[in-house]
Amino acid sequence: MNPLHFPSITAATAVVLALLQTSLMLNVSLSRTKSSTGLGDGGDEGLLRRIRMHGNLAENAAMFLVLLGLTEMTGEWGLAIPVIAASFVLFRLAHPIGLSLTSGPSAPRIIGAVGTVIAFICTASLLAISVFGRMAIHG
Repeated sequence: MNPLHFPSITAATAVVLALLQTSLMLNVSLSRTKSSTGLGDGGDEGLLRRIRMHGNLAENAAMFLVLLGLTEMTGEWGLAIPVIAASFVLFRLAHPIGLSLTSGPSAPRIIGAVGTVIAFICTASLLAISVFGRMAIHG
């Protein structure tokens, strides 16, 4: 496999995450309009949760896509790349579902948060193995 191939799995994952981000952004905007809140949450717990759903994805998606794209571009790891990508998307969907249910702990929120950490660790580990393996080979 060509290690400089176009990272199509990362690109597809970016499209899905962009749609999710847009959906969450619109959810915040509509809530702000409904509550006449221009900045912050105005003390509205529902708006605060929507803001955090949107913000949490924004905080995590960009770095994950960088890691995934670099890992995919190594040309290594085969099926691991789409499995991790799909898992990350599912975890990122679970998190706002859980947060929409309650501001406290919920199974979907915990699964989303823990799964996101696992996806980061897996992707970073695969990339590190590729990078350090190449460094060892090429001196």
